[in-house]
Formats: sequence, C-alpha cells, structure tokens
Amino acid sequence: MPRILLIVTLLSFNLLFCQKNIELIKTKNSEITLDGFISDSETQNSMLITLDFEQEPGNNTRAKKETEAYITYTDTYLYFGIIAYTDPTLIRGQVRPRDFFSNDEDMVFVRFDPFIDARNNYIFGSNAYGSQNDVRATNAIDESDRFDTTFNSSFETKARIFDEGYIVEYKIPFNSVPHPTGDNQIWGFNILRIYPDEGYRVRTLSEPYDRNNPCYICQINGRLIFKDIVYKNKTEFLPFISSNINGVRVDSNDSKFEFNNPETEVGLGVSYDINSSTTLELTLNPDFSQVEADVSKVDINSAYALEYPELRPYFNKGMDILELMDGAFYSRTINSPSVSLKMTSQGISTRTILLSAIDEQSPYLIGGEDKSYFGEGGLSYVNTFRHQKIFNETTKFGVISTSRFYKDGGYGNILGFDGLINFKKIWRIEFEILKNYNKEPVKNWISSDDRFSKYSVRLDGEKFEGNASYLRISRITENWKSYIYYRGISPGFRADVGFVPKINRKWLTLSQTYIKFFNKKFLKKFTAGLTGDINYNYNNYLKSTNLDFDLSFLVSGNNSIFYNYDINFTENYLGIDFKNVGKSQFTIDGSPTKNLSYSSMIKFGKEIAYNEIIPEIGRDKNFYLSLNYKIGNNITINPSFNYASLEKLDKSKKFYDGYISRFVVRYQFNNALNFRIISEYNDFNETFFIQPLLKWNPNPSTIFYIGGNQNSQYELNENPENINPFRINGSQFFIKFQYLIGV
Repeated sequence: MPRILLIVTLLSFNLLFCQKNIELIKTKNSEITLDGFISDSETQNSMLITLDFEQEPGNNTRAKKETEAYITYTDTYLYFGIIAYTDPTLIRGQVRPRDFFSNDEDMVFVRFDPFIDARNNYIFGSNAYGSQNDVRATNAIDESDRFDTTFNSSFETKARIFDEGYIVEYKIPFNSVPHPTGDNQIWGFNILRIYPDEGYRVRTLSEPYDRNNPCYICQINGRLIFKDIVYKNKTEFLPFISSNINGVRVDSNDSKFEFNNPETEVGLGVSYDINSSTTLELTLNPDFSQVEADVSKVDINSAYALEYPELRPYFNKGMDILELMDGAFYSRTINSPSVSLKMTSQGISTRTILLSAIDEQSPYLIGGEDKSYFGEGGLSYVNTFRHQKIFNETTKFGVISTSRFYKDGGYGNILGFDGLINFKKIWRIEFEILKNYNKEPVKNWISSDDRFSKYSVRLDGEKFEGNASYLRISRITENWKSYIYYRGISPGFRADVGFVPKINRKWLTLSQTYIKFFNKKFLKKFTAGLTGDINYNYNNYLKSTNLDFDLSFLVSGNNSIFYNYDINFTENYLGIDFKNVGKSQFTIDGSPTKNLSYSSMIKFGKEIAYNEIIPEIGRDKNFYLSLNYKIGNNITINPSFNYASLEKLDKSKKFYDGYISRFVVRYQFNNALNFRIISEYNDFNETFFIQPLLKWNPNPSTIFYIGGNQNSQYELNENPENINPFRINGSQFFIKFQYLIGV
C-alpha cells in the first residue's frame, strides 16, 4: 500500500473511531418513499455513516463487508436507508412473522438510547426480506436476561435484495420511541449489522465496542441531533371481538360431538400519550388469549411451580421498569382481569409505572422450603407501583410496592427498595430489600397439611410477614467474569403478585468464568467457568452444597458446544440427606447451512426422584432435539423431541419414562399473513393436540385470526384401557378480530 494511502486510511479510521455527534438536516415527507430504493431525494439531505468496526469475532478490527447508512428526519419520523453489501447468494433468512428472530439471519439493527442514561435501549431490526424485530435491552449482566423480545413498537420497513447485497429502509416515528419532552432532541444511537461468514456469526458496528465494559446498553457513543420536531400525541383505540365454540365427544364409541353455544367476548383498549414520555392505558374486558401455545415443559420431576414467559400484548409498554432480581412481580399472576389501568412515565432522571387490575381468577402460589403449593383463587384487586431515580448511567435506586386484596378475604402486600451501582466500569453492585405483610383467606384453594415455620400451608386466615434480600457484587472484564451473590428468603415471605416458589433459604453463590476470544478459522470463543453454592435454611441447617463446572466453545459452522457438570455434594430434601448427586449435560446448537438450524441436549447422571412418597436417588436420562428447516422464502418446518427418564439405581423400576414431541409447520405468505399448524403429543399424560391457525398481523396491535384446537383430553376416572391418545374428544374453534385505530 502506498505510504500516503496508508496515512489517509489511518486518519479516516481515527476520525470514524472518535465520531460522536451527527447533526441531522431536516427533509420533507414528500422526499421520502419506502420502496427498497435509496433515491437521490432521500440522500440529498442525509448524513452518511459507515459500519467499520467488527465487534465479533474481531475486536474492533476493520469490517470485512461494507455497510452504509443514510440518515435524515422529517417533522414526525426518522429515516434510515441502510445498504448491506454482500454476495446475494449468501444471504440467510426468509419472509417470517415479526419478532421470530433467528441469529443466523442477515440483519441490520438501529439502536437508540433517547435519555442517554442507560435505563434501556430500543432496538429496531429488519432482515433482508423486510421482516421486523423490535427489542428492548436492559442493563443485565447476562445476554440471556438482557433482551426483552416482548417489546413492540410501530415502525415501517421496506427491504430489497439486489446484485450487490440488500437494502433496508426504515421510518421510525418519534412517537413510537419514549423520549424526553421538547422540540430539540439529542439521542444516543448506533447501527449494528449481523451476517454469517465462513461459518461464523459476524457483528459489525458503527462505533467501537469495549469488551472490558460489561454494560452493553451503556455503549452508545453516537449522538443524533435533530431540531424542531413535531411530536404528535397518540390516542389509540383497540377494540376487539372474539368468539369460540367448544365441543366434546358424547361417547367414546361415537363419532358425534356435542357443542355448546358460542361464547362471544367484546372488549376495548385505550392508550393515550400525555406527552412523549408518559402514557396512560385502560383496558376493559381485555382478551389475553395467546395465539401461540406455550411450549410444554417436562415438569414431572419438579417439586416447584414452573415459570413461563409473558406473551400477552398488554404487558408490554413500560414493563421493563418492573424487572427486578427476584420474583416480586410476575405479570402472569394477573390471570384474568376484567379491567386494568396502567400509567408509565419517564422523566429526565426518573421513571414510574402504576398498574391496577381487577382479576377474576387469581392464582395463589405458596412457596416452600422443599416444594411449592398452587391453587386457583377467586376475584382480587391488584395494585403495583414502581419508581426509579436515575442519577446517571451507572447509578440507579428504586422503590416497589405490590398489593393484592381478595374478595373472599385476605391480602398480600410487599414493600421494597433496590439499587444498582457501577464503578470503575468493571465493578457492579445490585441489591434488593423486600418486606411482605400477608393475611390468608379462609378458603379451600389449597389442600395440604404441611407447615412452613409455625404456620400451616392450608388457607385458614393466618397473618404472617417475612422478608427477602438480594445482594450481588460482580467484576467483569473481557476475559474474566466474577461475582458473589447472596439471596435470603425468610420462611414467612410470600409474593402474591410475584413468583417466589422457594422460601426459608439463605444462598451464597461464588462464580468465576474465564472467556477467551480467538479470531481463528475453527475456533472463535472459549469459556470455562466454576460456580459454587452453599444453602442453609433460617434454622441454620445445611440444605445443599453444589458445584457447577462449565465449558463452551464457539466453532466453525456457527456451532456452539456446551458442557456442564453439576454435583450436589449435599442436598437435604424433605428431611432426607442425599450425597454426591451429580450429572453431566452436553448442548450443541448451530446453523450449518442457510436452511437448517438445530438445538440439541443430552443429560445423564444421578437425580433425586422428588415426587416419590419416599424420595430417593435414581439414574437420570434426558434428550432434546429441535430442528428448524426453511424451504424457500416462505415455509418453515420445526420438529422437536424432548425425552426424560428416571429409574432406580438397581434398574428395578422407572420412576417416570416418557417424552413430548412437537411439530410446527408455518407458511408465510408475506410479512403480515401466515398459516401454521402446531401438533404435540405428551407421552407422560398420553394426550395429543393439534392447532391450525390463519393469522393476519400487519402491525403489533392489529390482528385477525381464525383457528382451532383439537385435543384428546380425557376424564381422570376414565378407564385407561379405553383411552386412545390420538382420538380427538375435545374440539374448539375460535375467531378474533382486533383493529388498531389511531387518532
């Protein structure tokens, strides 16, 4: 390379590295047309930036593939025109529903921090076919906890593949992103591109990324400056009508079904933006039905209730404010509300949420030392309040209050205080202190003669109180991740609007992980970790000592290999001491071709049979495999198989042995319209269901679907010899239309 060219290249690189402020030039709405082409009228007032830094697998090395982004704005929205250069035959992805993200796709993302204080990031993504993703990123240590995919926002994209790569155009309305009030704005931002290359996932950014800074959402150094915007307050009405009809087979030897009268529901949601950072939402008789059935979990050997992700649209906007270290709040405990009111507000240095609901069917969870107890309660009144003071991107403190008052008597209240402090970039302190006050209703929702502390599990009107405290101190650099974590949950602690299945425990966890990046052909990343736990109850009786050893490799073919050895040196369960209960787990995930991705797991070793009358150690075997195969640009096939077995050490008896198989086929007509069929067979309870569904979803809120649920559920007293798990004896058909009306 000639000397002068080298000097120019280095200077350009340095300028790009330091680039922070981009003062945009306003353009007219008439100059912007979303058609997959970036026209001269769209570039004439745009600022051009390039994505020059490879974050993974390189460490701020020069990006191998070029990416350009043109940025401008109008009175009411931001415009991004992004050109991702590549060989079009190598592009991965297909037309898919929004938020069905796959990490082996070619995608571009625009990331904002409007308050520039790392309370969260709003991320807007699109693949090469214009299929959208929107994600909210929070300040979490682990990537698995960092990204909230339930976040939804209305924005427009248009994509086109051409002979030099692909183009994605964005229109992101200002009123779709919470931001400070005022006509003149400065937002933190950057742009990310993901693409596969030589069997690896490559991430390139518009700015360098510091691997020694564990705060992912703090790392937005770019600044978009735009003036004289026009914020349009949104008033949105979301009426819906749904209807379903249910039927059962009259006689197991007869083909006739007896259907009840159709059940029709009508409801309304109203959302009003008081300003750019405060929103009021009211919903009357909301329909919280889920279109997609939860993936069944193998819970036959679980002594505690299982937690499922929140999929209902109402629990979306602003709900990250309620994310805590523990389960003090869990939105799925608001099970069947007839009315709910929610207010979210984000100021320059504060954020607040107030949520109230009348719940017609209230779940009732009692945590225990060795197992949990669950029942279905009646009507209750729920209130949740959370306020957080944000001093800067490294220091935040908050308070929380939850309450539930049951119509049949009884209540549960929680008050709490929490904080997050970062210092010297790599150190982090998080804490929560919670106090509860409870009175049980006198009801038969839970039937048990067990006791916790001096109280009975049975709901007999007892009053009690407890506390919970959490403290985690961590140090994270590019190569080392270390933390110490204390959790104390007293015998009297209960969260009636939360999910705390384990109580009467004091945990201390120490963890040390080594991480090494290799920008090599066959190996990109290596991780080794050791985590130890010691657990006492509040009578200072040793409950368990545990050690976990982890190894993981990121290798060619975008394959991730993970090994874990988990040994309980001591575990006390129901008064019985078990020694040296250890097991191994291998997990391999990957996407070896542009059409095929997979996830697999094998687990074997010793496990306690928790649900036996007299628990004992058995031999545990688990196997899981899920495939995702794409046919063309529109069809996806996703079979999965989950097997679990536990038998006595002498092989004389199996405590359980079974599997859950699931098969999903989806045809995506375009980004808004798809047809899918889900079928699942559960060998543990010998049941089968099949769910066809036609769904039209042009934006996050407007939805039309028609489908059904055919299943083989049967009465518990039915003679098992007469049961055919594949004989449909329950049938449901449903239809729903929900339409977003914006004013």
